Amino acid sequence: MENRKFTIGYGGIEWDICEKNWEYHDKKSDNNLNNLNRIDDDGKISYIFGILPVFDEDLSYKKLNEICDFEVLGSGHKFTGTFIDALEYIKANFKG
Repeated sequence: MENRKFTIGYGGIEWDICEKNWEYHDKKSDNNLNNLNRIDDDGKISYIFGILPVFDEDLSYKKLNEICDFEVLGSGHKFTGTFIDALEYIKANFKG
């Protein structure tokens, strides 16, 4: 099975992790995540948005452990990892 693909964007103070080709409208929120977020029809994370600082979630939350492919917009940097890895990347590389 192929990993789902996400982009990581940064707008100066806000950041997002977004499933490629995902549309923002008519998705539902996952109330187990504190940051603004959406889940897809299968209940998987499809979009996480935040404003610094990153990240006050329970890192044991199992949806954060899905292995995905990430591409950082702007730099083109790519890596495979979990949402936790993506959040750690944001924390280390995006300074407000």
